[in-house]
Amino acid sequence: MEQERKEQQNNKTILIVTILCAALFGLSIAYAALSATLTITMGKVTQNALSWNVGFETGTVTGTKTGGATCGQATATADTVTVANTTLQTLHDKCVYKLKIKNTGSVAAQLSSITAKSPSSVTCNTSTTSQMVCGNITYKLTTDAAGSSLLGTGGTLAASSGTLDVYLSAEYTGTETGSASEQSNGGFTLVYSQK
Repeated sequence: MEQERKEQQNNKTILIVTILCAALFGLSIAYAALSATLTITMGKVTQNALSWNVGFETGTVTGTKTGGATCGQATATADTVTVANTTLQTLHDKCVYKLKIKNTGSVAAQLSSITAKSPSSVTCNTSTTSQMVCGNITYKLTTDAAGSSLLGTGGTLAASSGTLDVYLSAEYTGTETGSASEQSNGGFTLVYSQK
């Protein structure tokens, strides 16, 4: 009898273990049935080359004169503007040249610095950005033809289509007396950098 009771107990244990294994197997199947696999695949990605192209609009520019000034013609290449001989006779004579800076590259550009270069043989006051006073002559870079808004750093040229009109002027503003004088090779250097 004892033997029979042990066998029944063993059979019950085997049956319970079998039922538990079946239940676990059933849960595994149920869990697998509820799982999902998500996949993301990128198509072909092409990176186009960036291009940097900031410069002056090329060509010639005739100066607008005030008073008895004789304004030499300005010639612009992509990176240089050269103004031919100019004569300012008396107080408030002025020559103004409208220049265009263009960004045809694919990267936005920012005006990061403006440096005045004094003409040879004369001392200039360059304490104001985009303006230098050299004896009786004042040179300016402005954003308007009247010369009231000096060009400042930080301005941005949009990629591929940005343009900026800049006005270069030379005006007889001083009242110093003395003999006539000549000023040569003065100007400004503009540096554009990536925005």
